[in-house]
Amino acid sequence: MRKSMIAWGLMAAIALAACSRTPAAPQPTAPATQEPTVVTIDMPTVPAGTPYPAPENGAYPAPTSEINEATMQAMSELARQKLAEELEISVDQVQVVNADPTNWSDASLGCPQPGVTYQQVITPGYRITLIVGSDLYVYHTDTVQTVIRCQQ
Repeated sequence: MRKSMIAWGLMAAIALAACSRTPAAPQPTAPATQEPTVVTIDMPTVPAGTPYPAPENGAYPAPTSEINEATMQAMSELARQKLAEELEISVDQVQVVNADPTNWSDASLGCPQPGVTYQQVITPGYRITLIVGSDLYVYHTDTVQTVIRCQQ
């Protein structure tokens, strides 16, 4: 009988333990928050009133530090000579309307030809607009010797 009393006592203790309320597990808390660090970066800005044109034909305006007046004039002269040869006219009949420094997105100078692979490198150059009579012609150049008429 003693064994049965011990057995009943153990079962009662187990039953009471199972029915009793157990302390709730502590809820996780969020780590202490810190104020975000604000970093200010001085970005170059375009002077007020100066439009910043959207990319056209894969070209981005060249930074002013890359503008070289002598190179721009030399490339403009090459474009004039090339157009004069194509039209079989005197170079004197070809006038430069404008020459814009440009960074081309690849070596195609913004005038890719089907089936041709080009180096994927930023290529500085110029977008040169020429006029003969009332007709405008646009040439794309690098800064060395490549001058192509872009007929897009």
